[in-house]
Amino acid sequence: MRPFDQLDWVHSFDDYEMFMYVRHEGQDDDGIYMQMLVRQRVDGAESWDIVYDRRLTAELADVSVPPDDPAYEDAVLRSYLNDHPAVVDEEKAFLAKWLAENSVEE
Repeated sequence: MRPFDQLDWVHSFDDYEMFMYVRHEGQDDDGIYMQMLVRQRVDGAESWDIVYDRRLTAELADVSVPPDDPAYEDAVLRSYLNDHPAVVDEEKAFLAKWLAENSVEE
């Protein structure tokens, strides 16, 4: 199996970037997460701020790679993506809804 590369799980669009990752620590909040970031530009400087970080599922695929192997996260995420090929479009729809519900009134 090829080595895990976190950049495989980053999708950038407009001023946003989504990042999928696995939390597997034997806790109640284990699962597959999606973190959404937004690019901020101020006086020529650029920063990325977290919009939200949410659990997509508590279910972790039963993969042939042991959890202590560096390739484990990659295998779990690839399994999830194979089962949910529309995850990027679904997350963009979630972001649009989230932004509409959490808009800041000036």
